[in-house]
Amino acid sequence: MVNDRTVASLGEFGLIEHCFKELGRTDVPGVSVGIGDDAAVLLVPRTQDLLATTDTLVEGVHFTSDTDPVTLGWKTLCVNLSDIAAMGGEPRWYLLSIALPSTTSLSWVEQLAQGMNEAGKQFRVTLVGGNTSRTSGPMVLTLNLFGVVGHERALMRSGANVGNRIYVSGTIGDSTLGLRHLQKTDQDTSNNIDVETQYLIKRHLRPDPRIALGMALVDAALARAVIDVSDGLLADLGHLCRASGVGADLDLEKIPLSAAARTWLGNGGQEKWKTLLTGGEDYELLFTVAPGATDQLPALAANLGLPLTEIGVISKQEGIRLFEGGQPMVIQESGFRHF
Repeated sequence: MVNDRTVASLGEFGLIEHCFKELGRTDVPGVSVGIGDDAAVLLVPRTQDLLATTDTLVEGVHFTSDTDPVTLGWKTLCVNLSDIAAMGGEPRWYLLSIALPSTTSLSWVEQLAQGMNEAGKQFRVTLVGGNTSRTSGPMVLTLNLFGVVGHERALMRSGANVGNRIYVSGTIGDSTLGLRHLQKTDQDTSNNIDVETQYLIKRHLRPDPRIALGMALVDAALARAVIDVSDGLLADLGHLCRASGVGADLDLEKIPLSAAARTWLGNGGQEKWKTLLTGGEDYELLFTVAPGATDQLPALAANLGLPLTEIGVISKQEGIRLFEGGQPMVIQESGFRHF
């Protein structure tokens, strides 16, 4: 049976042909030469700039051996898409480099490719090349993603000004609550759990990069500084503030929470707020807007079908200050640490 075979039984080129050829879509613009040659040939219009981002996932650090490979494939692509979204770009093409033990099940790679293919179809990005390699250590997945944005119109972290209002899309803290549940139940995503918990788990396993929002912010010339919430709201707001040379005041009562997160929060408290604000992997967009332009946000949110919530203000004093009911709350700025 095919499912009993390993990647070694196919070899490098057989594996690429069998698992990844379908990911080289032909309905994405700008591909002159894709999979099958020594390098891809991509066409970038003279009116646009090229965006590039990369991410490496290591087994045992970013995922476990029993992680569902379809979910892993989806998430591997989507976390990179979120970086392009934060720059206001349109994602186009990606390269995939994968190092696998020779004993890796072929069915595992098939399912990984399935997850990437599902995400690629939804967000209209195509695989244009990459590399496969054997390793005696853990699996390693490296994805390089490319997108385009209008010339000199890319959104950056460094444009926030004192007095700008701070906004965030969607809701915060769902992913970390979903992960907490999975860690307690050994990856159980069955129907034996309630609807709210299923929602939290989905938010962790299948992030939804805010590409349409990023592009809309560029088109409307609204955002002064943007970052995606990957390491945790406090950590990523800290990155934005340092890049811009400013500080921030946040109102905890305005932080948008899903019904499931609101139920978990209950009466609040420092430790629970810390979990929601530092857990990371929300993949929402955090951005600042000049006070005179905030009246455009409701229409933008309605057009996108996505909540955009004002949560604070950029200040001159360095650091992030949190307030609940007008009273200060101290939470050490933290988030995901790569080392």
